[in-house]
Amino acid sequence: MFTISKENFDIFNNQKEKQIEFGKKYQRRAKRIELDDRVVIYIQDISKWIMTATVSSKVKNIIKSNWKDESMDYKYKVDLNINRKLNEDSGIDASFIAPSLEYLKRWLPEHWKLGFSDSMHILSARDFNLIESEINRIN
Repeated sequence: MFTISKENFDIFNNQKEKQIEFGKKYQRRAKRIELDDRVVIYIQDISKWIMTATVSSKVKNIIKSNWKDESMDYKYKVDLNINRKLNEDSGIDASFIAPSLEYLKRWLPEHWKLGFSDSMHILSARDFNLIESEINRIN
């Protein structure tokens, strides 16, 4: 799962090639990304999942980031093919299902948002399938 700001999601939407960027601190996780991995995109500012995608490239080094975030040192990017995309209004409100995710079991239910503070997360197949099924349920 990639967690991004609304501002960076808008930049992502306007890119010809859909690429997610992430920082140097995620180097170890980035090495685990493989072609055809499935991902879900969470917009932190609105607490919604709005997209599923498939990884379509190996991880690449970034020369110059297109994203806005002074605190993040963007070093890597990966190309994505969008599988299903919702608009922000119909996005899946995370407050309804996030507390039931395996990924968030170590946080108190009322503090689930703390679990999404990083920009890259490795979810279990169960968690991914739950989120994806909710996204696919929306007409």
